[in-house]
Amino acid sequence: MKSAVTVSEKASEASYHVAKLIARQKRPHTIGETLIKPACMEIVRLMLGPNEVKEVNKVSLSADTVKRRIHDMSSDILGTLIRKLILAEKFALQIDESTNIKNKAQLIAIVRFVDEDFIKEHYLFCKEVPERTTGEEIFRVTDDFFKIYNIQWSNCIAICTDGAAAMTDSKKGFVSCVKQKNPIIQITHCCIHREALMVKNLPEELLNTMNECIKIINIIKSRALNSRIFGILCAEMGAEYESLLFYTEVRWLSRGKVLARLFELRYEVREFFIDQNMPELYQRLDDDYWIAKLAYMADIFEHLNELNKKMQGRNENILTCSDKLQGFKKKLELWQEELQKGCLEMYQRTNHSTTENKQLIVDLAQQHLSMLQQKFDHYFYSINMEQYDWIRNPFATNAINSTEALSLQIREEFIELSNDGTLKLNFTEVPLDVFWISVKKEYPRISDKAILTLLPFSTTYSWYKAADVLKQLDDNESDQERDNQLDDVEPVGSDTNADSCPSGVSSSQGH
Repeated sequence: MKSAVTVSEKASEASYHVAKLIARQKRPHTIGETLIKPACMEIVRLMLGPNEVKEVNKVSLSADTVKRRIHDMSSDILGTLIRKLILAEKFALQIDESTNIKNKAQLIAIVRFVDEDFIKEHYLFCKEVPERTTGEEIFRVTDDFFKIYNIQWSNCIAICTDGAAAMTDSKKGFVSCVKQKNPIIQITHCCIHREALMVKNLPEELLNTMNECIKIINIIKSRALNSRIFGILCAEMGAEYESLLFYTEVRWLSRGKVLARLFELRYEVREFFIDQNMPELYQRLDDDYWIAKLAYMADIFEHLNELNKKMQGRNENILTCSDKLQGFKKKLELWQEELQKGCLEMYQRTNHSTTENKQLIVDLAQQHLSMLQQKFDHYFYSINMEQYDWIRNPFATNAINSTEALSLQIREEFIELSNDGTLKLNFTEVPLDVFWISVKKEYPRISDKAILTLLPFSTTYSWYKAADVLKQLDDNESDQERDNQLDDVEPVGSDTNADSCPSGVSSSQGH
């Protein structure tokens, strides 16, 4: 009897492990019974013998079983998360809605809270918005979830959104509804989304060049025959790549990648249009000034893509994002100074391809950088992080000067902390959030103040990662199945740079 129970437990455990793998790979539940189990039985039969196949056959992997296993694991994860969330008390929320390819609106929420000695992020829920995606409806869906699990709005210290009207409208937006529950909540507009808005506008001359680039790409990419011919041409000419990239406006990094690829394959594209007898287009590629404009756009958007990717990833907060944004602002100022001297070294493609029309490109670049600086000041006007210098390094000589806005009791506690030699040695060895959490028992007031600054999201990157995972799931799955798989996949656990979709909609190829 003991042996039979042990085998049954092992078969059940194996079933859970396989279900977890299926969920992580976002595969149909039927794959367990139709492919995985037969494959395992065949491998065991050939490697171990027919008797062991009987043991493998005891593992249940039917579609219904896999569904139940995923649901069980999802419920366990959610229960653990809710317990930790209630125990942590304070948390920050990242929330937005996404429309999938079946035109269903789904609300995705990511939560960040203190878990033991770390600040952790986790997927909270994915709920369908049945009708209109208004701020009031989004709030109703979120509030219903909070009521079911006894989560208090008063414990939510900050919300990060993409700044859409449904979220930020002063009368009926999601934020205004939340403020009725918690008037002192902090609202953050995603820094990555603001950066995407900042770079959207171009001078008219560059915009015309951009449109011509898109036209060139679409002529080749939108026709299967042209794509095949172009691929063969690239292979014959020894090009590094054999295809262009479609431009997708809603993708953050699309513009930079598309322009860089077109610049790399400019000679192959020219030969293609000569072969196709399209003089209007290949003459553009013979124009040195047009090529210089293409090179400049490829260069500047490469720099902008680097800024975008630096702000992606887990555990980004307002301090880390503001450092990167301020660094980029200083680079813009430096580039303007270099352009006034006629220097183009910071733009490698432009510098190598510009000869006769150098001054024209310099003037055009200055115009574009001036526009970028104006947009930067417009979208990031509120960034002033000097008041948080005491959080970055409490042991700096002038750190006390940045605590003037704090109460007397907190400043007294800060003075004690800043003169603690043991903590000073520990400060350089641990991450910033871990340090401030570790001093909570000894210095509770100043620790709480620092944690409340580090806790809020500065971007909605994790939400975009979850939305991308959602798009990959089987369209025929129910909402509960999608919710379960998102729980198990843990999309916020990836640090991979994402070419994510700021609007939350499925991107379509082509212009």
